[in-house]
Amino acid sequence: MVLAMAGFALGDAFVKLSAGAMSIAQVLIFMSVPGVIIFAILAKRSGQDVFSRQFFDKTVLMRNSVEAFTAICMVSALSLAPLSLVISIIQAVPLFVTLGAALILKEKVGPRRWIALIAGFFGVMLMLRPDASGISFGALLALFAAVGLSTRDLLTRVMPARIGTLQMATWGTAALIPAGFLMLPFTGPHGMPSLSAWGIVLCASLVNAVGYYSITAAMRLGEVSFVTPFRYTRLVFALIIAALFFAEQADSLTLLGAFIVIGSGLFVMWRERKLSVSGNN
Repeated sequence: MVLAMAGFALGDAFVKLSAGAMSIAQVLIFMSVPGVIIFAILAKRSGQDVFSRQFFDKTVLMRNSVEAFTAICMVSALSLAPLSLVISIIQAVPLFVTLGAALILKEKVGPRRWIALIAGFFGVMLMLRPDASGISFGALLALFAAVGLSTRDLLTRVMPARIGTLQMATWGTAALIPAGFLMLPFTGPHGMPSLSAWGIVLCASLVNAVGYYSITAAMRLGEVSFVTPFRYTRLVFALIIAALFFAEQADSLTLLGAFIVIGSGLFVMWRERKLSVSGNN
């Protein structure tokens, strides 16, 4: 899980770099193609057919649409806002998943977890820091990305068991290609990227693939309640990368909000684990 979070943090950094060298639409297209190839090969080796009719399952189509929306928001946020701020806001994903599970999937959430959720969303507001001038567009896009990621996770929960993980990864990554083409008229300019820009996008694809493979292995090999809290190491890696390569220094409000969100998320996970063990969940 720690390796996965390091991969995703590096991927975010490469995406931020590539967004400065080409349009957002180009980043989505060029980053997705190697990822699709990698996941398709892994799926075939695992005996999962990526050309299956399961692709047209309603839940799969919804998940792919959310995946495309989330990628657009994430790449746009990384191009507009500091890396440390974007990844800090993304830490709220487990809270959004719990909220969605309660409101949409009708899972039982007790008063203690509701208090933790409220505290976590207060932490998000600290990071967004709305004022008379509103909320920065980059931070707002990061919030939309967090909502998209949590929606994707909820859809994954209700995905038919016959659909394999690598099938979902291949289809979800492939969905970014048409999304990129749809974005072409609204982003620009669209000149031919330099060789270094191609290299950055390729690096983004490779480290994200490593991250995805690692997180899949972690969730399958380790106890979920034990490995899941290590997702928060992504913020540690992001803060280090932001300081070393982008000369970013997260301000006190961002750090305070991030720690509140992480603390709330850890409490929710601990509480869910305790209820699951006691049989009250």
